[in-house]
Amino acid sequence: MPRQTPRCGPDSTRPWLRLNGSHTRMRRPMDDSLVFCDQSLIDSGKPATHAVVIGVGAYPHLNGGDPAALTDLHGGLGQLSSPPVSARTITDWLLDSFNNPDKPLASVSLLVSEEEGGQVYHHDSLQQPFSAPAATFGNVKQAVRNWKKRGDVNEENLMLFFFCGHGVARGLDGLTLLLSDYGESEAMPMEGALDFAALHRGMSQCAASSQCYFVDACRAVSDIAARTTATGQTIIQDSIDRPWSSDWKFSIFYSTLAGERAYGRKNRPSIYTEELIRGLNGTGSNNRSADGSWWVYTGDLSIALHHGLSRHGKKIKSPMSAQVHFRFHKLLKEPIVPVVVSCSVDADTDQAEFVCLHGETTVDSRTPQPDKWKIEIPHGNYDFVAKVDSRKGERKDETVLPPYRDIEIELEAGT
Repeated sequence: MPRQTPRCGPDSTRPWLRLNGSHTRMRRPMDDSLVFCDQSLIDSGKPATHAVVIGVGAYPHLNGGDPAALTDLHGGLGQLSSPPVSARTITDWLLDSFNNPDKPLASVSLLVSEEEGGQVYHHDSLQQPFSAPAATFGNVKQAVRNWKKRGDVNEENLMLFFFCGHGVARGLDGLTLLLSDYGESEAMPMEGALDFAALHRGMSQCAASSQCYFVDACRAVSDIAARTTATGQTIIQDSIDRPWSSDWKFSIFYSTLAGERAYGRKNRPSIYTEELIRGLNGTGSNNRSADGSWWVYTGDLSIALHHGLSRHGKKIKSPMSAQVHFRFHKLLKEPIVPVVVSCSVDADTDQAEFVCLHGETTVDSRTPQPDKWKIEIPHGNYDFVAKVDSRKGERKDETVLPPYRDIEIELEAGT
């Protein structure tokens, strides 16, 4: 059931920020990007979760945009249809499925730029469709700075950042995220871009000690970045010192390796977004906590993303992550685990009848077909059986747990 979606009230001056045990009076910022805001939770000063979601598909100054406004520094890049869909998909998940009893969801900012259909977001919990601000640098700067301010309320806060759109790099170091107004300024096209490494460093100055970044963008070397020292704009100034007593626990989940491309799908969520949702829904979880509850941990999510993306063929490169291991999402239901079943001889796999059993109950089965048998089943213990003519093989009482399980069956000699 979707959560109710309160909105922040009008701009007002009131005490709402607690830092190191003292109250600080701050002006609550107006923020048109907020699709969800629990102001009472923010005002309470209790630990909470704050998210900012950015999907950039429309680039007026790149190929396929406004011909009269095309920048010379387009690098062959053009319009995208997947990022806005991906951003909405992540926002849906946050409003419908995110669960952290220790740090409940307090705010979600959404910024979207797309060619068709406006920038409207629909959700059952909203009284009316939400018009998301365009993902220009100015709007993103304001939304991110407000996001950081909300994170400053409590050092136990959790911060979530998601970006989907064009990314470029000068080499294996650094990453520039292109926003929708990239190339607007002839003198300084990078005014419409964000230096992601600088943003990440700057967020060390945020009180929130737990931070996750999901970056669904190419990291390939491009002339856009390689022929200049400009790397995009800085939103939050960094410092050599963290002005808080808490440790800075951060995890960055890139959709691809440094120097490689990422891939979207026309008018559908990107492959990375799809696998990220799968990981958040259970393949990136474990139940090693004392009470046996299932939590998504950063380390487990990294493994789940790597395995999930690897299933989409060699064109999709391995994701990369930089992380501190911590938990941030408690599952609302038991995890479903992807399982791949095959025979030890490839030719037998194509001809085999497969059966998955839980006790005496048949959970799933498959008649002979080319390729390995791919199923998704709840965690637990199962028997797997393969038959080819009179030959049979089985694996009994096999444990199936996230992030995945591969089962290879050796057939006995026929009689």
